[in-house]
Amino acid sequence: MNKMDFNMTTQNEPDETKPKGLWGAVRRIAVFAAPVVVLVAVAGLFALMLATGPKPEEKNDTPHPPAVQFAVAQARPTTIAIAVQGETRPRFSSALSAQVAGRIVWVSPKFAEGGAFSEGETLARIEDADYRLAVVRARSQVAQAEEALAREEAESELARQDWQALGRGDPPPLAVREPQLAQARAQLAAAQAALRSAELDLSRTSIKAPFTGRMLERRANVGDYVGPGAPVATMFSTEAMEIRVPLTDADLASMSLPVGFTGTAQRPGPVAHVSTVSGGRLRTWEGRLVRTEASVDARTRLVYGLVEVRDPFAAANVAPLAPGMFVSVRLEGSGRETLVAAPRSALKRNEFVYVVRPDNTIDVRQVRPAQTTADEVLFREGVANGERVVVSVLTSPRQGMAVTPIDRAGESTAPAAQQTPQEGPLEIRR
Repeated sequence: MNKMDFNMTTQNEPDETKPKGLWGAVRRIAVFAAPVVVLVAVAGLFALMLATGPKPEEKNDTPHPPAVQFAVAQARPTTIAIAVQGETRPRFSSALSAQVAGRIVWVSPKFAEGGAFSEGETLARIEDADYRLAVVRARSQVAQAEEALAREEAESELARQDWQALGRGDPPPLAVREPQLAQARAQLAAAQAALRSAELDLSRTSIKAPFTGRMLERRANVGDYVGPGAPVATMFSTEAMEIRVPLTDADLASMSLPVGFTGTAQRPGPVAHVSTVSGGRLRTWEGRLVRTEASVDARTRLVYGLVEVRDPFAAANVAPLAPGMFVSVRLEGSGRETLVAAPRSALKRNEFVYVVRPDNTIDVRQVRPAQTTADEVLFREGVANGERVVVSVLTSPRQGMAVTPIDRAGESTAPAAQQTPQEGPLEIRR
């Protein structure tokens, strides 16, 4: 076959590559379109299920009232007590001074810091030689005045007898020496007064304690020269110790005390239990609130009371109640009274309580507690015995707000109408 025949044969054979190229394009289109078809099918199926599925039921229920925990207020006999603090100070304290001038020649062994002495006990002596001489001179002047008076009395009696012998009636004063007699009597009285003054100065050379107490500071010693009014020591009385304690208006109301109160035998003040830690041990003393000051502090708005502890250095006390000690004082009311008690958490913002009414709604009341402690709050008025008070946190409380009351064990309570009401004090709402 020649070259021409070969070319003719090649041109007449069929073209097999064209069908193969079209089929490949179809296959590629099918590969890319398959995921889209699947997604469309899933979406259609989901839309069909939503269209043919059951419809959710619509609920028109009102919001559930908030749940609150409550406690039942209980009335019980209680003695009001308040806790305060203060610093002890002696009832009497003074600077012992000399009343006459002189040199100190003797001091008592008790004339020292911390020394204990009794009223009238001699603590020091001033040299008294000059004062003894003054007494001798004063006695001499008294004797001379007595002699002059006796002489004038005798001369007056003689002059009266002579006048009566003349028989001229009543004698004039000068005739019977009445002016001279009055002068002699006055001179005797002056001499006697000078004697008493000299004896008094002599007695004052002995410096004596004005009361039973303890020495706080000694300011003079043997050999020192002191003048009238010169302090020789400072001391305080051990008869009683006082504690000045701050009281608020609420404290006064709790203890039923007025401003300017003074305790009497018929109406004594509240009993006071005084305590402090001394020497690593708790020491206690018994006292009483004897009075309150008659003014209110303008800066702190407090009224200060005076607690008195009698005989703080008694031998029965293991440790004395000394001046300058910082102590805690617990004041107790004079008698027991019936108060309504509730947990401390029932008092909101220190002046409100939320009471759950029988219809399970909130009654917001403004109250004034009689006493508040770390665990409970006591009321004289505002909360009645057996009432339910909210002890949990209640956000945005409103008067008449509906709640679901729950006791502290977490169980829902029965309707309040089923509860038996209890008698209580008169309810006062504010």
